[in-house]
Amino acid sequence: MKTARRTRRTVRTAGLVAVAAAAAFSLTACQDDGTGADDAAGSPSASASSQDTGGSTSGQDDSGTGGSSGSDTGSGGDRTTSGSGSDGGSTAGSGGGDGDVQRKPCDVRTTTVRFQQTGGSAPVILLKATNTGGDRCDLYGYPFVGYPDAQAPIEAGGGQPQSVVSLDPGKSAYSALSLEPGNNANMHREKKLTVELATRDQHGTGHTATLTAPGAGLSLSGESSRVSYWNTTPELAMQ
Repeated sequence: MKTARRTRRTVRTAGLVAVAAAAAFSLTACQDDGTGADDAAGSPSASASSQDTGGSTSGQDDSGTGGSSGSDTGSGGDRTTSGSGSDGGSTAGSGGGDGDVQRKPCDVRTTTVRFQQTGGSAPVILLKATNTGGDRCDLYGYPFVGYPDAQAPIEAGGGQPQSVVSLDPGKSAYSALSLEPGNNANMHREKKLTVELATRDQHGTGHTATLTAPGAGLSLSGESSRVSYWNTTPELAMQ
């Protein structure tokens, strides 16, 4: 009887050991699976790094619209990725814009100014400026139109104000000179008028052209005569 009880205890003990061993093995397997999940969760960092690189490339494309060269846009993209995007963007913009091209005002020595009839009944005549030089120039504000014995150029008024009108070689812009429509007591006719173009700060360039008015001359008066801002079309100049 004692031998049988010992045999049963031995069998039970062996069974418990086997169960414990199986549980330990299962726990180890679960821990291995957890480590694998961490590794899998860690892998997106590589994917995120790839996305960051893609973002830098996208930044280069955005800067590329304003940049003038590949090297400039590349540096702009890097700056954007590193967090100094505003600096990179402004650099790329100035590099690809007009900042690199030295702007110069149009001058009557390389820009021809002449009168042009409107063909309508309105008391107005156009001044047409054409760039006859080999480089682009800029028209600022409005032309300074004078005549003999004038105390000052004709005042500005009318037209759509433009900060600058750029003229490539062969291109033209327009300014409208309004005339006196009736027989005002202060009306006077002028056959010869002078035109001087403006610099960026609205000073004269120092060179004037003399224009001959059509017919008996232009009827002007201090009350109604005005010269408009430069515009790209006659219609805008006469507004």
